[in-house]
Amino acid sequence: MIAGPPGSMKTILALNIVKQMGTDVPTLYHSSDSDDFTMASRSLSMLTGETTDDAELMVMAQRKAAYEALRAMEHVRWSFKSSPTFDHMQAEADAFREIKGEYPYHTVIDIMMDIDYDGVGEQNYWGLMAELKVMARDQQTAITVVHHTSESTKGGSPPPRSAIMGKANQLPALILTLWGDSHTGKLDIATVKNRFGPQDAMGKNFFSMKADPSICLIEEATEDSWENVSILFRDGTSVPAEEKINPIDWGED
Repeated sequence: MIAGPPGSMKTILALNIVKQMGTDVPTLYHSSDSDDFTMASRSLSMLTGETTDDAELMVMAQRKAAYEALRAMEHVRWSFKSSPTFDHMQAEADAFREIKGEYPYHTVIDIMMDIDYDGVGEQNYWGLMAELKVMARDQQTAITVVHHTSESTKGGSPPPRSAIMGKANQLPALILTLWGDSHTGKLDIATVKNRFGPQDAMGKNFFSMKADPSICLIEEATEDSWENVSILFRDGTSVPAEEKINPIDWGED
């Protein structure tokens, strides 16, 4: 789960994660919060370094350069239903399997509050999270959920786990909370739940990444010391073998 208050770069982080996973990870992306034009423009900006304003113009003009650049995301199939039901998401996954021969390796749900499901209107996500857990097991897909935190928590740093809205923090194996600052070009990320490694439920221990929302870019921080430097993008299929850092082994030395 990726969670944070409005404007904390949740979708931008999700897009960058999908990009970093690379074409070897077939992905189904449910984008209920943003339409196809917005996501095409954001993806183009992320891939080319063009500002989102210029990327929007390129998409509207249907320029060949935009089409060629977006081919880097051809491993992603998109669903833009604004209020999807659980049955709709299952049907999209079945259609993915029909076309590709297997279920997606990675499924992104952006954003959870838009799902049409009993209890969501009252901000009770327990039943939905249980259904998503079953979906992940049945389809053997890794599910990334984008979600909100309460705006009543103090700003300036990633929210604590208790700020996750609607009983949605019991089942995810990993929860990251975000605090983005476009003025300083920094995205702070806290691991408030981690079933297989270190965690800080209060969100006081966090790492920072460089962030430029104007071009939808998030990347590793560059510092003289490795202390507090993110390793979020230093593992996975898109990272060259000689540059990999296995998070499980991180810190042994």
